Amino acid sequence: MSCECAQCRQHYRTLGIAFGIPEESAIEEAYREGVKQWHPDLYENYASLRADAEEHFKQIQIAFRELKEHNASMAGSPVEGVVVRQAAVERVDIQPEEEAPATTSHAAPAISFGDAPGCLVASQFTDEVKEIIESHMAKSDTPLAIIDLNGARSRANYSHFFLLTNRGIMVRDLRNTVSALWYKDIGQIIFVDKGNAGKSVFWQQISGGGAKRSLEIYRSNGTHFFSIPDAVDDNVKGILYNFLSVQKL
Repeated sequence: MSCECAQCRQHYRTLGIAFGIPEESAIEEAYREGVKQWHPDLYENYASLRADAEEHFKQIQIAFRELKEHNASMAGSPVEGVVVRQAAVERVDIQPEEEAPATTSHAAPAISFGDAPGCLVASQFTDEVKEIIESHMAKSDTPLAIIDLNGARSRANYSHFFLLTNRGIMVRDLRNTVSALWYKDIGQIIFVDKGNAGKSVFWQQISGGGAKRSLEIYRSNGTHFFSIPDAVDDNVKGILYNFLSVQKL
């Protein structure tokens, strides 16, 4: 049985093991899956995401190495098993065309925004939108829907967007920074009512338009990922809330 200390639990979370104390075989499998998902070579054509991939790749190596060393020291035996490969020194044997594993075990639920301006599902993508998506998204991902973050007040051009894929979220914000978050790494999702001293509200409590509410998305480690701005309609935020709540399970 693996260790139950706080540091080891954090390493489990880094490897994508959210609950329980895993057996050694589960730790090794999680490490191999993490390498497949985060190896920087998979993002060599996506400069905006490569730095994030390199950091994740480094962290899963650290987590795996320290878990192996700690468990071996507890058992009083030398470290054996899977060898940790250093990102800057040794390549992991992944072919470029290999498809990275999906991060959820269930199929993505259907999503529809009706006729909400600036919101498209895959069947509605224009050639222009497809070109924008392909210039940002990894080859192994499938786009599901995109939302223009400029809002209904201007013609949708998707220069800033919120993209849903089969594996997670990609955002290009108003500062032109591109960020990604896998569904399995989503933590708390809340509405914040800016017109009521920034208090959290439930989606069921929202009615009518014109209120300044943002949808706040956090990572599983508690850090803030992204706030969907006032410019996006509250009903669209509600649809996203329901979709992401299912996907993160």
